[in-house]
Amino acid sequence: MMFVRGLVVLLILLFALLESFPVRAAQDDLTVGLAADRVDISTGFSGAKIVLFGVKSKPGDLAVVVSGPEREMRVRRKESVGGLWINRRAMMFHSVPVYYDYALSRSESDIAPLDVRRENRIGLNALGFDPETNEDPDDIGKFQEGLIRSQQIAGLYPLAPKSIVFLNDGFFRASLDVPSNVPTGEYTIRTFLIRDGRIAEMRAIPLRIAQVGLSARIYLFAHENGLLYGLSTILLAIMAGFGAHIFLRRD
Repeated sequence: MMFVRGLVVLLILLFALLESFPVRAAQDDLTVGLAADRVDISTGFSGAKIVLFGVKSKPGDLAVVVSGPEREMRVRRKESVGGLWINRRAMMFHSVPVYYDYALSRSESDIAPLDVRRENRIGLNALGFDPETNEDPDDIGKFQEGLIRSQQIAGLYPLAPKSIVFLNDGFFRASLDVPSNVPTGEYTIRTFLIRDGRIAEMRAIPLRIAQVGLSARIYLFAHENGLLYGLSTILLAIMAGFGAHIFLRRD
């Protein structure tokens, strides 16, 4: 099914460049599409891939960025006090994407200047979060680096950018990983055409990640009936423990 969807997207993108669509081809230097516009999380979900296809009709470098949903996150720093490591300082950041990944056609330093990458949040080195403080910028930077490292450890931020693969001079593909612990919500995939270090064109595509099947029903029940869900899990744990005791008991 994924192959069929990808083939359909490829055909659509190719037709967009044919003479039967002269107006659109003349207006758009960049055309992109997804093999699937949603990721379904079911029981046993172990991760997925986001596959994007595109066509660029003019020269330029490419960057693909997927991120979302944005939340507040608090970062804590441990310090040694009397030989014990305890949390002494914390900093809150706003508008932090829980999940972030990106792919490039060239290295970050070659694709665009740092100010352009920061303005469009292209790359980990260009990410900037909104701190709830007016402290020293160097101190804010250290807390932000700690936040990025914690997200990398969780598998929600990449260690390095993915590569954009060119199928021919203008036809390209990018594959981004979706980890098993990705949160549900609305995401945005932005594709940039970069020429002479400046953004020549940008396309944004929405992506929905949602739970389906039994896991979706359990998730919905847990959020709408928190107390009842907590009591039921405790009851199930007691029953499981009692059943194991009976089964394993030896006279």
